[in-house]
Amino acid sequence: DVVVGTGVLSELPGLVGTAEKVALIHPEGLADLADRVAAALTEAGHRVFPMPVPDGEAAKTVDVAADLWSRLGGQNFTRGDAVVGLGGGAVTDLAGFVAASWLRGVRSILVPTTLLGMVDAAVGGKTGINTPEGKNLVGAFHPPAGVLCDLETLRTLPRADYIGGLAEIIKAGFIDDPAICDLVEADPEGACSPDGPHTRELIERAIRVKAEVVSGDLRESGRREI
Repeated sequence: DVVVGTGVLSELPGLVGTAEKVALIHPEGLADLADRVAAALTEAGHRVFPMPVPDGEAAKTVDVAADLWSRLGGQNFTRGDAVVGLGGGAVTDLAGFVAASWLRGVRSILVPTTLLGMVDAAVGGKTGINTPEGKNLVGAFHPPAGVLCDLETLRTLPRADYIGGLAEIIKAGFIDDPAICDLVEADPEGACSPDGPHTRELIERAIRVKAEVVSGDLRESGRREI
């Protein structure tokens, strides 16, 4: 399930399901938002364990992953528990990999806070960490049980990062949904803003394209990158 909307963090417990314990993996820079997410999960009856990690690509290391595994073990996380990844693509990649590798796979729910994360990283089921030899060389295919895209989180995203995510949306338009390109061409400035009139539609359309591709071929082995 993918939930897209404004102010929809309250719907996260429905995606988490019956898990008693929830590991909330988030970048240190999103501590305030993580507190709100933790409060919503706690109110729904879950035991929440916040697990802050470094911001950005610095989180995607074997040392950070090993520390998270240790924390999960220390709290006796079982296959019936869940991992929530809150943040940009780096954190959702990390959280997804930790969920995929803990006990050979536990439920993961991703809450992307960047446009690129919403339309690509969180939806595709690709998880991973970096090594000194390159990016994403260690990982697993582990589709999330749910993805929640709260459009409010995009309002603090730097413009350059937002436009970078828009490029992924446009790519989805070329791949399988020309209406995306029509919407961007009709209002290019609006498409570059999280408050644009078609923001939600653009995101939903891009997610549908991504979901259709990975549902037929999780590894996207037949897809040509543009």
